[in-house]
Amino acid sequence: MKFFFFLLTAAAALFLAGCASERIYVGGSDGIALMKQMWEPQAWVGEKVSSAPGVSYMAYRGRSLYAARRVARGVFAVDVHRILKDGSLRKLDSFEIPGNTGYCHISLSADGKFLFGSAYSGSFVDVLSLAPGGGIIKLHQRHIFSGSSIHKRQKKSHLHFAAQTPDNSMVLAADLGSDRIHTFAYDSKKGLIRGKSFAVPSGAGPRHLSFSENGKLVFSVNELNNSVTSFKVVNGELRMVESFSLLPRAWSGTSSAGAIKTLPGNRLCVTNRGHNSLVILRYSDEGKLALEHTFSAEGDFPYDVSFADGRLFLVNMRSDSFSEWRPENKGWVRQKNSAVIRRPMCIVTVAKD
Repeated sequence: MKFFFFLLTAAAALFLAGCASERIYVGGSDGIALMKQMWEPQAWVGEKVSSAPGVSYMAYRGRSLYAARRVARGVFAVDVHRILKDGSLRKLDSFEIPGNTGYCHISLSADGKFLFGSAYSGSFVDVLSLAPGGGIIKLHQRHIFSGSSIHKRQKKSHLHFAAQTPDNSMVLAADLGSDRIHTFAYDSKKGLIRGKSFAVPSGAGPRHLSFSENGKLVFSVNELNNSVTSFKVVNGELRMVESFSLLPRAWSGTSSAGAIKTLPGNRLCVTNRGHNSLVILRYSDEGKLALEHTFSAEGDFPYDVSFADGRLFLVNMRSDSFSEWRPENKGWVRQKNSAVIRRPMCIVTVAKD
């Protein structure tokens, strides 16, 4: 019996905690890692499932995982991987992006027909057509923007995000360089049909967007002035409600807002890179914002965050760390099971089959 117990314990030490309903992939300088939670000792370990380096952002649909990355100087691509039953990846396709600029953000249409790629340096949003099996066929559209604003980093348009709204009727794009949010009507055959643009406060620098659970509100995290701006969606137009600062009044230093994700219960989670903190905001049905909690990222340059199974998962880029956080005493507490991941840039949580 003792020998059997020993074998069971040894096996558990090498076993991925299977109770979780999500697989967690982290992309960065060294490729893509599948995060595995060990039972004994309790720790996260990153198992490399793709060695293709320079991953900047990932997205998935079904069993296809897409990774935007830098291949070489002036050469950028989107790789398509099949997610296998054990969580490992098999590369299916790679699409070299026309020109010498890559994507800082990618997302997918809900119907699986298109991938949207945002190019910070190139000032454009691409629409890539997808095959039924998930592979990339061609560049379907390229929407180029021009504009500027008052900050020294706003000499031209910098597209940083494009994604479909929850009702799938529109795609919204955040333009950090011009302080604008661009709207498109979505058509499953034509792709994106350009619409109106809406302003955030000058010098804010919209980076990423998130949506309320009912889809009636849009939230812009603004990189340059560390704020969040809320909008109501009314008949396809954005009506600004308010902007909310993410930094304490007494703090002075250099910081830039990073990721924003919607949490259950009318809440948002946002990262501050420089101040090195996470901020939890509450929002009302009208889009009013209120501070719930600010806490240290316990690392340098919190770059991306994800929510799954009631937990937060965070990567700190400059301190090469992946960490798990759980709610406790009306706040969030880092678990003592962090992992070392070289220069992580993005997290994707993929539902298991």
